[in-house]
Amino acid sequence: MKILYLIPYSPVNPTFGGALRIYHLLEHLCNNHDVTVAGFSTAEEEKELVKKFPMLEGKTHLIPNPHKNKSRRWLLFKSLFTAHSFWYQITQSEQLQQTFDQLLDHQNFDVIQSEFPVLAWYRYNSSAIKIIDAHNVEYDNFRRMTKVKNPFKKLFYYLEWYKFYREETRVCSKQDALFVTSERDISIFNETVTEVPKYLIPNGVDMNYFQPKEVTQKPHSIVFVGMMKYVPNYDGINYFLDEIFPGILEQYPDCTFTIIGKNPPPSISRRANKNINVAGFVEDTRPYIDEASVYVVPLRMGGGTRLKIMEALSMKKPLVTTSIGCEGIDVEDRKTALVADDPQAFAEAVMELFENKELADRLTEQGYELVLNKYGWENIGKQMDTAYRELIGQKLHLNKFRRNGGNVQESKIRTEQN
Repeated sequence: MKILYLIPYSPVNPTFGGALRIYHLLEHLCNNHDVTVAGFSTAEEEKELVKKFPMLEGKTHLIPNPHKNKSRRWLLFKSLFTAHSFWYQITQSEQLQQTFDQLLDHQNFDVIQSEFPVLAWYRYNSSAIKIIDAHNVEYDNFRRMTKVKNPFKKLFYYLEWYKFYREETRVCSKQDALFVTSERDISIFNETVTEVPKYLIPNGVDMNYFQPKEVTQKPHSIVFVGMMKYVPNYDGINYFLDEIFPGILEQYPDCTFTIIGKNPPPSISRRANKNINVAGFVEDTRPYIDEASVYVVPLRMGGGTRLKIMEALSMKKPLVTTSIGCEGIDVEDRKTALVADDPQAFAEAVMELFENKELADRLTEQGYELVLNKYGWENIGKQMDTAYRELIGQKLHLNKFRRNGGNVQESKIRTEQN
């Protein structure tokens, strides 16, 4: 199958959820299909990408994002007074449109797959099946971000919610299918993009990399991993530090909390002390996870599914999460993790895992079985291939029906009845 794979940034050396998903889906595509990659990337990152995936030699069409070096603050401020969302504005490029036009003038593809809606906004003169891989329902993600306290940020997210609702709904309605990471996201899209098929292609984990190790855990230690400039992550950490961690420290004064993630904001960095380690970016998160007693995901906003949940379960780490934190993943309270949305209940869940080794062991074993059976990237790649085959089969059926003088709507009804 010939696939044009569109990326908004390079997935080389992925360090956050979106890049990790793109990396592993691309790895599957390269191993099983004829793939061409286009989108945004620096020349250096493009070379690294081809080095990691030699089968892409001569099949990458990547350009630098022209907005990358501009003042982000100015672009954010400017976006307040425009009809389009900030994300739309920082991903528009006439050079990239020309790249797509030239590519499609000379090659035919079976599938054009866009990671996120941002590259689906471009024009594609092609009869290929068009798919958006929706990591989140982005407008719903912005809606949740309006909970922030900063008034400027609150205004910005309200406007992004409104603008992105129109943009995302419009571009999704023009696709042949959506790949969606959770049942919740499918239900939201079903309300706004009713005619487009949705396929559940969940997030996963590289279980060969995130393996549990027999190491001595540091008593009463907690860890969190996540890119800290992402609003749901730093909101969750401030929530944990303000409303949950003090209750734990009352009972366990020696308790430590390690925060791992690139670009922690000053509101978090300045809180470092003998109990709070703001580690920032680290090359390898696994040693930090291995030595921790408990892994926490105290998120109150965000969309899609969190890869950090699968990574913790894959490493057999006792997990405490909010309902939003484990949204879209088949985590069950007191079976594979402890789920708590109230600050006191969350603190009590962490302390219960400090003391109850039998419970912690049971959760980790069952959590590991969950990711082994359902969230390995190999299985997820096979689900994606099944969706491709189904969509191409439907397209061939419709084309045959048209050639025989049939009506497209009538054909759709017959297909659904069958």
